[in-house]
Amino acid sequence: MASTMIKIPYVNGFDESGALVYGGIQWKWLDELATKTETRPKFGQITMELKKIAGLAYASDEILEDSPMSMENILKNGFRDGLNFALNNVFIRGTGAGQPLGILNAPCLVSVAAEGGQLADTIMFENIVNMYSRIHDTSSAVWLANQNCLPQLAAMSLAVGTGGAPVWLPAGGISGAPYDTLMGKPLIWSKHCSTLGDVGDIILADWSQYLVGQKAGQGADGKYDTSIHLKFDADQTCFRFVFRIDGQPWWPTYLTPPQATGSTLSPFVVLATR
Repeated sequence: MASTMIKIPYVNGFDESGALVYGGIQWKWLDELATKTETRPKFGQITMELKKIAGLAYASDEILEDSPMSMENILKNGFRDGLNFALNNVFIRGTGAGQPLGILNAPCLVSVAAEGGQLADTIMFENIVNMYSRIHDTSSAVWLANQNCLPQLAAMSLAVGTGGAPVWLPAGGISGAPYDTLMGKPLIWSKHCSTLGDVGDIILADWSQYLVGQKAGQGADGKYDTSIHLKFDADQTCFRFVFRIDGQPWWPTYLTPPQATGSTLSPFVVLATR
């Protein structure tokens, strides 16, 4: 982003229940010589405005001079990892107030209800199938889950008569490595997902529909400066890190399909609290 704020257009066609696509385009069947009716697409705009995240650290002259390793490189690596941690967290959980808007707080988020009589802090095979049925486009979707969901995923079963069969463990059972996919889509463990049983413990997301903008020219690690003047009287060097970025889903709302209008679709799907 060369400027602090930009507006990115989107096609406002999120309600297809009225037989319209692209917000207003419609084909109509006509008799011979009948007059055609004009229709046209409808557009909206997403506003992206840069937010600032920063880190600050001090190091004494003694540790900078006497360390056998470069303390400057250690600090750079530490703040780089810290930035990665903060961005991963905010893209999932961000409020949009002074920071990017995370998918868990997005208006387009679809939440799939738990099964009737489902126990607290559980994940069932039916939950996974129902979530998959609500993703708008499966081609780019990935699963994100807190690692404490693993025991529940491993225990999922499909009812067969009065018994059941495991649906996620490999053919060799526990002797094989656990699958890294669900419904053929990558499964990524993330410490930023909610704990088991809370909204966001398992997420199906199409990140191609999430916009990220950063300040042009700042590089992947942001702006980095040092100063000996701030703590000159204490023989300390100041290390400052600044990164300007914004992010939010490209969709302002979920999609209402022409049929089964109660089963809305979205690039971001979660499982309701259990």
